[in-house]
Amino acid sequence: MKIIDEIFNPKKIAKRFSITYIFSGILFIIVIDKLLQSYFELNASTDYNPKYLSIFFIIITGFIIYIIINHLQKLLKTIDKAYEDLKEKEKDRLAPYEFALDNSVDAIHWFNMEGKFVYVNNATCQLDGYSKEEFNNLYLEDIDPKFNRTTAIECMEQIKSTPNWRIESTHKKKDGTIYPVEVSGHSIYYNGLEYICAFARDMTQRLEYRNKLTTMNIELQKSLKEKDILLKEIHHRVKNNMEIISSMLNMQMYKYDDKRFKELMIESRSKIHAMALVHEFLYLGDDLSSINVNDYIERLLDDTKDLYISQDTHLDIDLHVHKIEFSINRCIQIGMLLHELCVNAFKYAFKQNKKNLLCLHMKVIDGNIHLQIRDNGKGLKNIDELKKSESIGMQLIHSIVGFQLYGTIEFKNNNGLECNIIFPIKESE
Repeated sequence: MKIIDEIFNPKKIAKRFSITYIFSGILFIIVIDKLLQSYFELNASTDYNPKYLSIFFIIITGFIIYIIINHLQKLLKTIDKAYEDLKEKEKDRLAPYEFALDNSVDAIHWFNMEGKFVYVNNATCQLDGYSKEEFNNLYLEDIDPKFNRTTAIECMEQIKSTPNWRIESTHKKKDGTIYPVEVSGHSIYYNGLEYICAFARDMTQRLEYRNKLTTMNIELQKSLKEKDILLKEIHHRVKNNMEIISSMLNMQMYKYDDKRFKELMIESRSKIHAMALVHEFLYLGDDLSSINVNDYIERLLDDTKDLYISQDTHLDIDLHVHKIEFSINRCIQIGMLLHELCVNAFKYAFKQNKKNLLCLHMKVIDGNIHLQIRDNGKGLKNIDELKKSESIGMQLIHSIVGFQLYGTIEFKNNNGLECNIIFPIKESE
């Protein structure tokens, strides 16, 4: 098979056929001449004449040429039929691609490297108003007014050297109408030539939606800002109202000389202040849904200390709190809890003639918040008495821990009284 393919190699068949024909013809003439000479010598009746050889050669050559031409005609018919079959198969194979191109929503253009149109699909004609024949004489700058002859060629080179090239531009229709488009382009090689394939999409509707969304976002931001201002004002008023209540309690306190009554008034004012601080932080902060616990606890301790600790009493506070943000409700719960525990330490653990220490640690471990408050006072002889205490403060502490934080609480003596509270960081709905 390889020998036959080599013999009928299209690049060498003409040369080989010519040489073979000449060699065979010469050999044939010599052989026939000898045969004819021998024939006429045996038949002495007629002398040998070279014209017989010429006639015989013409007859044989004509017969051979007939056979060759007839074979070539059949071969040409076979080739022509094979070519037509190939065209039909190629047409059938390309039909889905042509259908997809012509029915694409996006406008598809092929340019040569000079920026001249060489192919457009139906969507391009519908968008721009030109026929496919008219596009054959148009250049990029004819439909995109942002380009001229020089920049159009530069754009082709830029698309060629830029992967996933994309731009937002405008196209001009045949009637002069300008509309916005988003164009992406790629370079391709076809039949040894380089082209640029570009996809254009009409952005008119998208820009309308974008403008509507932008307008809506501006209005929403304006409305949200107004609501933020309103909420801040509400928190500010709540805080002011609580301060008014605290001032009224303070006025009542000075009307009576009863020591126990004054202590109760101070405690009530302190509780109100703990709640008012939450609204103050919300009013002053940037986030109206949560509060930074670190700043809140530090301020709460300072304000509460000023109410219960005299200036002659030295107190160090070891404050270590992880960065946590709580909701308003959770922050009020934590604030009231810390207020009660710290007030007990301020009232009973610290003395003027010693170095006092209050430790408050809050950290997150495995989804739970661990809160520890410890003083360096004398502690308690009987820790169990705290569970049985009927004081409002202890009842409030156990109520907040058990029924609002859904946590556990433990008191113990550790060079003073230590309280450990554990509750989940995720708030219960």
